Amino acid sequence: MLLTLTFSITLLAIITIFFINHNNYFLVRYCSLFFSGLTLVLSTLIIFFFNKNYYHFQNVVSFNVGSDLVNTFFVFGLDGISLFFFFFTTLLTFLCILFFWKDLYFKQNVLLFFVIHFFLLIIFSILDLFLFYIFFEAILMPMYILIGFSGSRSRKVRAAYLFFFYTLCGSIFMLAGIIYIYINVGSLNLEYLLNWNFSWIEQNFLWLAFFLAFASKIPLFP
Repeated sequence: MLLTLTFSITLLAIITIFFINHNNYFLVRYCSLFFSGLTLVLSTLIIFFFNKNYYHFQNVVSFNVGSDLVNTFFVFGLDGISLFFFFFTTLLTFLCILFFWKDLYFKQNVLLFFVIHFFLLIIFSILDLFLFYIFFEAILMPMYILIGFSGSRSRKVRAAYLFFFYTLCGSIFMLAGIIYIYINVGSLNLEYLLNWNFSWIEQNFLWLAFFLAFASKIPLFP
């Protein structure tokens, strides 16, 4: 319930801020602060009600999106690690809004931040590896715009291009790992994969594939 509510409020924030006139600085700022504060409160409540003695995923919710041709299940849940990433996403969004409170392009920036915020919440709670990869890469688009149009240096456009292609190329390793898992296991559901017995060599290969993708996103490499 709390997880669904957090997603819904984030989507509502994006839609509401999008339709507010950019000249109405007061309404844009305080709506952004209100929605980010609300998601922060909800994520705090998720931590408060989290059962620390239960090792399975909690707050599990599923959405069926599809038709006769395509049928996709979006399954979300949190464990003891993703729980805190989920919380810190809402906290950092709240702090970022306060940080650029008087920015000239506040509306444009806060919209991009809420889109990134939404994708991150999905990334830290989605229980399907392929959907994780899609939203992991989807963050590149708002980040590219944010760097290209709101950067502080003259070479910001070039920096945005380099960022986009550098991180995209790094993620190819993760995609290779996901394809390998699907071919050998036949499922990309995290709850199922936790019970799959990968060999020591497979574990090292998959760890390296995912590590390279995450390291290029940080970026850990120069």
